[in-house]
Parts: sequence; structure tokens; C-alpha cells
Amino acid sequence: MAVQQQDASAALRPSSQRPVPLRRRADLVVEEILYRDVPFPVIKDPVGLKYYRLQPEQYGVLNLLDGKRSLQDIRDDLQAQFPTVHVTPQDVQVLISDLHDKGLLVSERLGQGESALKRHREHSWQKIRQTALNPLYLRLPGWDPERTLARIEPYLGWAFDWPFVTMFMLFAASSWLFLAMRFDDVVHKLPEFQQFFGWPNLIYLWITLAFAKILHEFGHGISCKHFGSDCHSMGVMLLVFSPTLYCDVTDSWMLKNKWHRIFIGAAGMYVEVILAAVAIYVWYWSKPGLVNHLALNIFFVSTVTTVIFNANPLLRYDGYYMLADYLEIPNLRQKATKQLQKYFAWYCFGIETPDDPFMPTTGRHWFLIYAIASTVYRWFVLFAITMFLYTVLKPYRLQSIGIMLAIGSISAIFVSMGMNLYQLFSVPRNDPINKVKLTITILVCLGLVAGVLMIPIPWYEEAAFYVEPVNVRHVYTTVPGFLDEVHVEPGDEVSEGDLLVQMSSPDLIDRRDELRDQLEIQKFEPETYRELDDLDGMELARQRIETIEEQLADVAVQLGHLTISSPVAGRVVEPSRTKRATIESMEERLPTWHGTPLRKSNLGAML
Repeated sequence: MAVQQQDASAALRPSSQRPVPLRRRADLVVEEILYRDVPFPVIKDPVGLKYYRLQPEQYGVLNLLDGKRSLQDIRDDLQAQFPTVHVTPQDVQVLISDLHDKGLLVSERLGQGESALKRHREHSWQKIRQTALNPLYLRLPGWDPERTLARIEPYLGWAFDWPFVTMFMLFAASSWLFLAMRFDDVVHKLPEFQQFFGWPNLIYLWITLAFAKILHEFGHGISCKHFGSDCHSMGVMLLVFSPTLYCDVTDSWMLKNKWHRIFIGAAGMYVEVILAAVAIYVWYWSKPGLVNHLALNIFFVSTVTTVIFNANPLLRYDGYYMLADYLEIPNLRQKATKQLQKYFAWYCFGIETPDDPFMPTTGRHWFLIYAIASTVYRWFVLFAITMFLYTVLKPYRLQSIGIMLAIGSISAIFVSMGMNLYQLFSVPRNDPINKVKLTITILVCLGLVAGVLMIPIPWYEEAAFYVEPVNVRHVYTTVPGFLDEVHVEPGDEVSEGDLLVQMSSPDLIDRRDELRDQLEIQKFEPETYRELDDLDGMELARQRIETIEEQLADVAVQLGHLTISSPVAGRVVEPSRTKRATIESMEERLPTWHGTPLRKSNLGAML
């Protein structure tokens, strides 16, 4: 009876005063990492191999959860730890819910397996969705390489010490200097595009790409092990349908030295740079053959993939993680995307989204610039890959595969954008959408779509062609006139400067005579103004004389063009014939000459 009364009294207590049936997992690994000189706890889940950076307040809540404290107790203790932060029991409840979603808490209540299974299914579905949205970057399940790396590191770890890094970088620099000094010779030795990307070298390219990327990923893994972190995931990845490896070195987030984290991110490119340097010398000094082709392939895949993909911070590869570690801003791309979405939601729809507590308070415009630049560059890379596949597959009449891949990738991008918009509109909010901004946004989008649809896309070309002799020199009339004399016939041999055709232009002759008369009259004007002491008038009169003289010179040049001479020595070839006008066309306008201008019957015709 007493137990029942105790249970009844506990049930009557407010929810904020009841014990929270959750406690911190005992197996969590915690490291305090400095980000912009501010210590943040980084939590490692050793079972799920997930890593989280928490706010100090959220980490305080995690430590206070022991299964006995209530929301009010946790709130009071948290307020005592952080007196400058105002915290309510509702805030504590939100923080606990987030910690539970991250899998950092355990509960003694029954039925927790279903919740864990639900989170696992959601995580698996998210992976499948990301794979479907990026068909050119397929990441398959892998294995734990920890034992393999632990055996290799004692033999190869020395390559990641600074003296050897300096030595290898000097060796790589010497190879690039070697290329620069022999640039013309190197260009001459390179094969043609279709030869390099055709069969069977395309198969060798795939093999060398896989080989280079295996060494690339082992570079990440060995360096991660060398600097004291673990690597528990390595597997096969299809990069543009080429087999490669991937190596998960997320455990490097637990390293306190950011330069070690940066070097782990650069280790794969470091290995490829050394590999490319060796390949340069082997390719240049070896004779044509299999070794020569493989060396060129290794140099190509190591250099191009490093520059376009790995080293570029605009894509989420090695360069991105190096930049994030250097700036000490984890999840740089997510923060930049959120900042872009925040501006987009406000300026396009009038929706105000909550601020990210981890977002730096200064330099937020750089996040916006980064988000836009990375988006544009991803579109550029997608277009470049599509054009590359189209060009390579076109000789085999398989270009439709490249087009289908492009359509699939673009569709995936638009689906992702649509899902982001759906999430934006589905979030509960108090303020309504700004109808004016929404209307303007819709009109701008419709205008952009209409503009894109109006761009003509030539799917085929139709063009006439004709055959002409080698070194032919066409002779044209540059001034309209009447055909007076024809001094040659088709097949005649002529020398340079021989007269071919003499034309006349009554209009030009009349214009010349008119200008001459004007010039004679104008010559008396300067003297008249001089006698009147009108210097300005005299200057204007002289300028008019100069203008008339320039016009006369121009008319003289045009009259000279009426005499058409042979530009070179050779044989006269009859030009293309002009068809005779039909009876129907002669009923609408007067007939013109037909045949060729060299026919005597066309004397007097207007050309």
C-alpha cells in the first residue's frame, strides 16, 4: 500500500522534477580540441565510429545525466556551471533529445531497441539516398584495415616525417622543372586525344587509376596511424565508374595538433605527387611500349585527379578537409550551405531561420561566397565529366550513355534542391511567408526557365560544301559598276598584274566631277575671309577644302577598283554560274544577267 502511494505521488509530480531515465554512455572517448583558441569537447562513439563536436553547455548536460537527476536538477546544476547563460528546463530537454538522437545516451527503460533500430534504418536510408543522388561517386561497404595498417606503419611511417617530406617534395619539384625545361619536346611526345582515351589504353587508364588511388588511400591510412589515430574503415569506391579505394580517417579529429590533421588530409596527394614525379622520368626516358604508356597514364591520373578533385577545397575531398582544419571550422561545407539557405530563405521567401550556434560571428559573408563558389564548381565538374565521357564514347556510338548520366546527375541535384525546399517549408514557424518576396522569386525563376528553354540547342548541322583547287585566288568586285570590257576567257594563262575586266560607274564619275567643281569654288573662300580678317572663317574654309580633297581621293580609289587585274600568275577558272531567271520571277521584276561575268553576252551588266 505504501509503495502504491509512493508511485502515485511520483506520478503527480511535474515532469520537470521527475528523474530523467537517461545516462551518459560509459564507453565514450572525449578529447578537448582548440578551435579558434576556444576549447570544445570532441566525442567519439567507439561502437558506431561517429564523432561529434559539442558546445560546452551541451557537454555539461551530457555529464550531468546519471539517470537520477530531473530536468530541474540538471537545469540548476548547468546554470551554476554557466552563470552567464540563461537556461530553461525546455532548453535542457532539447539538448537531451539531441544527445539521444546522436546515440550518446543509454536508457534503463524497456523498448530502447526499437528506437535504436529506427535510427539505424534512417541512417542506412540516408546513405542510400546520398548514393542515388550522386551516381558518379559510389561508395561501397568496406572493412576494418587497422591490423594491416599497424603492420605497415613501422616500415613506411618514416616517409611522413618532415625531413623525408622535404626530400620528396624537392624530388617532385625537380620533375616539374624538368617538364618546364623540355616543354616543347614533351608536347611533341604526347599522343592524340582519341589515341590516349581509346581502346585498349582506356583499360590501362582504369587499372592505373585504381593503382594510384589505392596508394593514395593507404597514404591517408598510414599517416593517420603514424600520428596516433585509428582507421577502422576502408573500402571500394567507384569514381566516375573507375574502381578506387576510400579510407575513413575521421578519427584524426581527435588529434589536438591541427597540422597533423592537415597533413593526414594531404597524405594521399603527397603519395600521388611522388608517384607522378617518378612516372614523369620513366615516361620521358623510356622507349615506346607498355611501360611508357603506363607511366604516362600514372602521371595523368595522379595529376589531373589531384588538381581537379583532391586538392580543390570547393569539392568535399582532401583539399576541403585541409581547409576546414586550417580555418578550424569543422563541417565547413554544411555551415556554408546553411548560411546560403538562411540568406535564400530570408530574401526569397521572408522566412527567418535560427542561427547555427557553431557558426563564427565574424566573416559570415565568406561562407556565402564559399557556398556559391562550391556549387558553381560542382556544376562545372559535372559538365566537364559529361563532356569527357561524351567525347570518349562518341567514336563507339555510345555517347547516349554520357547524356543519360548527365541527365541522371542533374536530376539528382534538382531532387536534392527540392527536398531542401520541402524541409524549409515544413519547419513550424510563427511568421507567415512574405507574399511579395515569394511572388518576385517565382517570377524570376519562371523568367530563368523561359530563358533557358529559349536557348537553341543544335542537335545536328546541315551545310553545303564545294571543291576548289589548291592555292586558288578568288577575284571579287569591290565597287559596284557596269561590265565594259572582258579581256580574258576561261582557261587563259595570265601573269600577275594582267588586266582581266574593265568596269565603269557613271555615278562615281558624276560624283568625282561634282567634287572637283566644289573644290574649285571652295579654293576662293580662304582668300575672301583673309581680306575680311576673319581668321575663324578662313580656318573653316581650309577644313572644307581638306574634306573635299579627302572625298576626291576616296572616289579615285573606288574608280581604280573598277579596273580588275590578276593578283597572281596562273590560269583563269570560270566562276560558278548564275541561273537564268524563271518566267514567274520575270513577271515580278526585271531579269538580270545569267551565266558568268566572263561571257560576252553579259557586257553592260551591273556587277
